[in-house]
Amino acid sequence: MSTDIEHFDLSGRKAMVIGVETPAGGVIARAYAEAGADVALCTLKADDSVMKAKQIQKDVEAQGGQSGVYVMDVTLGRNVQVTTRQVAKELGGLDIVASCPDLFLGKTIAKTSDSELQQVMAVNFNSQFFAARSAVGELKKNEQGGNIVLVSHVLGERGVQNTAAYGAAHAATQSLVRSLAQEVGQHGISVNCISLGWMDWMDDRIDPQVDDAGRAVRFSIMKRAGEAEEVGPMAVWLSGSGVGYVSGQVFKVDGGLLQHL
Repeated sequence: MSTDIEHFDLSGRKAMVIGVETPAGGVIARAYAEAGADVALCTLKADDSVMKAKQIQKDVEAQGGQSGVYVMDVTLGRNVQVTTRQVAKELGGLDIVASCPDLFLGKTIAKTSDSELQQVMAVNFNSQFFAARSAVGELKKNEQGGNIVLVSHVLGERGVQNTAAYGAAHAATQSLVRSLAQEVGQHGISVNCISLGWMDWMDDRIDPQVDDAGRAVRFSIMKRAGEAEEVGPMAVWLSGSGVGYVSGQVFKVDGGLLQHL
């Protein structure tokens, strides 16, 4: 029987993290490396995100793991597929894929333009679909299957004014997790979601002049914003042997926010 610590051991496993420049993506990549995995680091854009990825690469390699930095245009399915294949080839396989894009939009539906809606859906949902589709193609090659972890937001489950487009995109991602898990379970592939609540890097999303600006923190059972480091352990568990019989689930890392919101 495996011990608890072994469930968090990713030694010898090959992981790809998409959106490493985001706080969640960066901490997940580092957590995978600390757990012993080789980690491919994919940025969403070819800008200063690459510099952030290179710093994470140093941390990964300091843990003794193999790593590489890739620019992935997540809005193009073909680009995601080609990059995923490249990663699998260069790492010598692929066992874990975590996808962590996040583009916030806070506007009334009347003021949300067609292009803004398309961009929010493209980054927050389409990219997740493309990542999962490409991951399945590689993970099916493994006798033992593999793990897919998609990072979403609790606004995909609870409505808040002025987040119609953003919330809808995350709701679509969570539905994808539930449906895809049924499709690929027979291949030994688990598909799960980490749904974030109010995190400490999200301060720019609420106008402090608005009367209810603090309710995201007040309504949290823990009465504080979440921290990036609190996402990593969940991602490692969902990517290791401990996940076992768990698939198609949405795990809230929200300090109990949805109990009140």
